[in-house]
Amino acid sequence: MVSASPEVPVAPLHGEHRFRSRSEYAIVADVMRDYARAVGADDPIHCDERAAAARGFAALVAPPTFATTIWMRAEERILDALVPGFHSGRVVHADRTLEIARPLLAGDRIGCEVDFESFRHYRDYDVVSVTTVLRDHDGQVTTTGSSTLLVHTRPVGCGQPGLPRQPQDLERVPVRRRLRTDRRDRITSALPRPIVDLGPLAVGADLPDATVTIAAADVMRHAGAVDSSAGAPGHATAVPGMLTFGLISGYLGRWLGDPTALTKLRVQYAPRMHYLPVGPDAPAPIRFGGQVGWLSSRRRMVTVVVDALSKGRKLFGYATAEARLG
Repeated sequence: MVSASPEVPVAPLHGEHRFRSRSEYAIVADVMRDYARAVGADDPIHCDERAAAARGFAALVAPPTFATTIWMRAEERILDALVPGFHSGRVVHADRTLEIARPLLAGDRIGCEVDFESFRHYRDYDVVSVTTVLRDHDGQVTTTGSSTLLVHTRPVGCGQPGLPRQPQDLERVPVRRRLRTDRRDRITSALPRPIVDLGPLAVGADLPDATVTIAAADVMRHAGAVDSSAGAPGHATAVPGMLTFGLISGYLGRWLGDPTALTKLRVQYAPRMHYLPVGPDAPAPIRFGGQVGWLSSRRRMVTVVVDALSKGRKLFGYATAEARLG
């Protein structure tokens, strides 16, 4: 983090700011398939309707982190509108958490609520905290995402902060209670139980080592899923942090044997590792591993610590995940 004397927060950003999407986001099967390929989520329930039906789902099942394609779009519009000088390339530290109540399915129509919870200004840096909740057409929570970001910003116009704007496609709503939800607000309908057979497990047991190689085409495929500029083919690009976030879920889904078993992911990016360089002739290998950190046979839950290294550097300060064992 940055050591600096706190200054007075930008006046228009005192207190919470809450927004919701003006319309619902449609979960499109082809976009889901492209995202699954980009993050290495190779379970057939992501691309084959018959495989999804055999597991008890009414449509194709999205990879666990597919929700971030909606989450990040809304979050960046909020930050671009409310934080003077914001640009995603100026995020120098991030802590992100994703809680999954149920997987998204092709054909779902998802509403989005965003809570800009706190803002602190430190000279050339802003510390912001944002929570995003996705709800299905029946109003039930499918996913909750939260971010704490340290953003390197620049003064706007002679050192005076710019005024907040209305975020695109989002409308302001009154702040009556905290946006975070408890389990009573979450999915109540019956869902297929995950199919996980890992054999005997013990705290401290190693997860299998696996190497994933990311090419420029994977980066552009991921960018297309989040409706961002992907860059022209043949030019060097970079693996964004949210793609590596998705790669963790792909790795853990293969280890568990069922990606729907994942219920929570949390990562803190290592310094200067929000973007991993990759070019058309220089793919980026990422080696995954980890250990079992906690286990409950009564609750049938497991928590794991995940390691990810590329070119001799750790991608995350820490990364943990929780999963149901059926």
